[in-house]
Amino acid sequence: MSQGLQIVSILEADSLWRKEIIKLPVEWTPNITINGFEELRFASGWSGVNSDQFWSYALAWDIKATAPLPYKEIELNLENYFDGLMKPNHWAASFPEPLVLFIKPIKQNTPNCFQREMEYFDGFHTGKVMTENIMAEQFYCKETGKTVVVFRISPKALEHPIWAELASIKKKPAHCGSQ
Repeated sequence: MSQGLQIVSILEADSLWRKEIIKLPVEWTPNITINGFEELRFASGWSGVNSDQFWSYALAWDIKATAPLPYKEIELNLENYFDGLMKPNHWAASFPEPLVLFIKPIKQNTPNCFQREMEYFDGFHTGKVMTENIMAEQFYCKETGKTVVVFRISPKALEHPIWAELASIKKKPAHCGSQ
């Protein structure tokens, strides 16, 4: 669902990855501090509890920024995003808040790449607390006053083949910043 937005796509992905574009902030994320839009790319088996692609997806934020976002700001917004996303849910009246903590850098010579685990209550499919791995990159564009943050997310170990599929999803060159 694109919520009526006429926005250029951020990501290049295989046609099997379902796409959604959403304006930010959205009503279920009242505590996020970013403005812009997001693009989501869902693996075809992302909602199948027994699928190797379960909860595997890419998420990209194209947001207004006067400088690259500090890791703590990205972390806080991601926590608030998932906290809002999972409420209300049909599994429980109360559940733990999401826990996200990024570490940096994950590769030599790429200070804007970071990774971490995120723990949150799955209010969509299982009704249980789950842990997902996050690999993320930030691309800042001074000329446009925007930053793009691309998250690749999956509960699978980083050695699992789903990560090669996620890595094939790239930021389009049309967006300011390098690939």
